[in-house]
Amino acid sequence: MQVGEEFVATNKGGEVHTFTQVAEFGGGLVPLLNQLAHTPDVAPECKPEALEADDFVPPGGTYREPVSHSGNLKFQCCIHPWMRLEATSR
Repeated sequence: MQVGEEFVATNKGGEVHTFTQVAEFGGGLVPLLNQLAHTPDVAPECKPEALEADDFVPPGGTYREPVSHSGNLKFQCCIHPWMRLEATSR
C-alpha cells in the first residue's frame, strides 16, 4: 500500500465483521470467542466505547480506510479476533 491511497476490504462472508486497525493484536468484543482464540486481553481499539456504528461491516459491505502513514499496519476483526491482517505501507 502507498501512503495517500485507500485500503478497501469487502466482507464476502455471511456474518458481520469489523476491520479495525490496532496497535497490537488482542481479543475482541465477545468473551467466549476471546477464550476460544486464546486472546484474553482485549485490544483497546476493540473495546465497545472505541468502536463506532460504521466500524461494523455487514455481509456484502465494504470498509474503507485512508492510509495516512508508512510502516507496518495491523487490522483485526473485533468480533472474531483470530481474523487478522498485517500490511506494509510506504
